[in-house]
Amino acid sequence: MRREALSGIRVIDFSWVLAGPMTTKMLAAMGAEVIKIESATRPEHVHRPPWWAVVNAGKLSCTINLSRPEGTALVRRLVASSDMVVENFSNGVLAKFGLDYDTLRAIREDLVFVSASGTGREGPQRNALAYGSLLQAYSGRASVVGTPNTRVEAMGILPAWTDPITALWESAAVLAAVRHRRRTGEGAHIDLSMLESTVALLPELLFREALHSDEPASNGACESSAAPSGCFRCKGADAWLALSVRNDTEWRALCDAMEQPGLAADARFSEHVNRAAHRAETDATVAAWAREQDVSQALEMLQSRGIPAARSRHIGEVIEDPHFVERGLFPTLSDGSRSIALPWQDAAGWRGKLSPPPRLGEHNDYVFRTLLGLSSDEINTLSEAGVLR
Repeated sequence: MRREALSGIRVIDFSWVLAGPMTTKMLAAMGAEVIKIESATRPEHVHRPPWWAVVNAGKLSCTINLSRPEGTALVRRLVASSDMVVENFSNGVLAKFGLDYDTLRAIREDLVFVSASGTGREGPQRNALAYGSLLQAYSGRASVVGTPNTRVEAMGILPAWTDPITALWESAAVLAAVRHRRRTGEGAHIDLSMLESTVALLPELLFREALHSDEPASNGACESSAAPSGCFRCKGADAWLALSVRNDTEWRALCDAMEQPGLAADARFSEHVNRAAHRAETDATVAAWAREQDVSQALEMLQSRGIPAARSRHIGEVIEDPHFVERGLFPTLSDGSRSIALPWQDAAGWRGKLSPPPRLGEHNDYVFRTLLGLSSDEINTLSEAGVLR
């Protein structure tokens, strides 16, 4: 596999916060030159560690004041020698600056222009205010997370869940557009919806409703296709064991592990369909056993018997987990910051090209002098006029 598959691709990055920056970070890790267009007068609120390194490692940064016509003129000159523009503003923002797709395509006909927004560029909800937490509710996902407790008046939602999911879809779309461009010489305008990116990951729930008119409900950590299933408390402080039994062979092995072989012959539990019908009793039986177990010992025993199980971990444990450390998922960069590598590696263990995240305007000289050919006098004049900020 060619390591830096996007080497030679220059990306102008207008994206901010999480979804877009995660996309362009992955492009940088695959070899693209990503130039982040920033503002010294309105810097991103996430311009601080550790967040900045996680989503912006490997990029270059230049500052341009888009409210000045000289600033937008510089961007258009930069686009002329670039291959891609990535943005995740609300609809119409870049058009106000004359930096929309139609305008930039006239400068670079084969430009790949990626627009990621909350609900997409078209449709009756195209101008709706959209944050990740709101889109989870709109998508229907929020209705199936949490516990089936009708007395709960508020439920937690992972605020950023939609953003990394969108970044994965966006990266796939970008790679398809790059391949199309290399084969045909044609550019593309990709209209990506964070809402649709979320809905597209709920096929089981959507088709269950469409085919059976069976409204999915919140069921905690329970998996509908497995019984027993869930996170079960073990001995010790906050020790939990995740378990998912999907067939009768695994169930019989679990009964033996719990030293309750008679359960395998019990008509309520002997077959999967019966265990699903008596899910509360099935889970209660496993929960009573788990409470008396050391989580590490139980995990080793279950896995040795072919029973799918895992220890539920805190995020801090995940970062320092020996498995991820050995595989290099969380590299320490040369400036001491930590980031997240590509979630795949080649046979030699290469997981993407990563360098420290840029400081605000760190690469102004490279962008304006080397790429655009501005003289020192021109750069000084633009700086004094407030254009390069």
